[in-house]
Amino acid sequence: MTAVAPSIFTPNEAGFFTRYLARIQLREKLMGGTPKNPKLIEGWLRSKAGVTADEEVRMMMVRTLIELGAELDPGETDMAKITAASEAMAGVKQTNGFKRNGTSLYIEGRQVKAMLKESINALFAGEEKWGKTKKGPKNFAAEHVFIADERISLGTEEPSGVEFVIGHLTGPGGPRATVGYVEYVYQPILGFTVLCDPVAEGQVTDDHWRRIWLHAQENGLGAMRSQGHGRFNVIEWTRLS
Repeated sequence: MTAVAPSIFTPNEAGFFTRYLARIQLREKLMGGTPKNPKLIEGWLRSKAGVTADEEVRMMMVRTLIELGAELDPGETDMAKITAASEAMAGVKQTNGFKRNGTSLYIEGRQVKAMLKESINALFAGEEKWGKTKKGPKNFAAEHVFIADERISLGTEEPSGVEFVIGHLTGPGGPRATVGYVEYVYQPILGFTVLCDPVAEGQVTDDHWRRIWLHAQENGLGAMRSQGHGRFNVIEWTRLS
């Protein structure tokens, strides 16, 4: 993978961003949400990432499998080899898990941003308009609040375990049960940096942040939040600049 050249403008340029250091600890399990089976990955990419071109889907499938730990050539085109690599890595089909960067399991910073936007929307939608442009709070946060970390380490190279999950779906053929496996990490501590641009710093007050984090703690992070997973405690929230 080609290294990305550094920006000539840094996130701390002239104090443009206000930086907050956040550390959270899961109360129980953080559940993985990235599917490992190629067919599941293909469906996941199409539905979650809006990817429709077949070649682009295949390339993203291979990249995702490599990030999940599969031994696969980045330029592989043979779907049989892609499937075999996935099966060798996962051990079982229909497993959801975490991506790996070679030293640790991780989640992506975008997942934390999505969590914050969800809590902001739940708390303030319809109640306030933020900024000079009077946008809804969720859309405002999307443009003015950022997570500095692309990847947030879970502090471990391997999951704590794999949970057997039984689900229930209702379709044209009536109700049916589904089974699958989900990797989890038990009580990880995650550290990351939240960036607020000058507009956000003038709008999102300390009381806003207190309410956002109180909601996010109970709403949770990661997969299977509807089952009570992913709840956490904020153990540090420090304004760095």
